[in-house]
Amino acid sequence: MDNKVKIQGNKIKVLQAYRDNDQMAVLMILLIIKQSIYGNSLSVNLKKVAFILDAVKKNVSVSKLSILLASPWEISDELRKKIILAHEKQYISIKEVNSVISFMLTDKGAELVEKVEKLDLLQETRKEIFHLCKGVKATELKNQQLIW
Repeated sequence: MDNKVKIQGNKIKVLQAYRDNDQMAVLMILLIIKQSIYGNSLSVNLKKVAFILDAVKKNVSVSKLSILLASPWEISDELRKKIILAHEKQYISIKEVNSVISFMLTDKGAELVEKVEKLDLLQETRKEIFHLCKGVKATELKNQQLIW
């Protein structure tokens, strides 16, 4: 009666499915926006959100050199879908100034992020996002070519 059942699975596939979930991806976008806004900044540009989300999903470490040498990339249909979903749920607002798309958390989005932090959910993902947001500066990404 004291037998233990051990469940085994492919952790990489499970993690990938977890991070590919639309709601999880929207939450990751909200966390990136929150961690990237500090000082006088009120919004985060699309390049930074896309770069950090991609790095988190691929679980890669990012160095200054990799930021500067990264090749141009396209915003995937998946990311577009998740940004639109976050906007439709009124978690973020989108602004465009001089052809640069930026995002801000709405009160509803900030409330959701606060709830996640208060309940101490997604500890590792939050830690990874925090590290990347502080390490990746928007000025380092300004030469990146990003195709929306």
